[in-house]
Amino acid sequence: MMMHKEKEDGEVVTHMSTTEARSGSPTRMTRNILVISLILVGILLAIAVGFGFFETGQTGADNINADNTAAGSVN
Repeated sequence: MMMHKEKEDGEVVTHMSTTEARSGSPTRMTRNILVISLILVGILLAIAVGFGFFETGQTGADNINADNTAAGSVN
């Protein structure tokens, strides 16, 4: 059954099927919110990665790997 209008109790009432009622179309605002959110997440990720690269020095694992490489080349 498709969407149709009827008069009920002196008023025009719109009837639609369950599928039509559930099939909303996305609005422009929804798209704008998604785009802005994606941009903000990208900026925050870039900041987090940037601070991670600039704030960390050598870790203990780096020192151990360097020692193992040096020890392996001596033999």
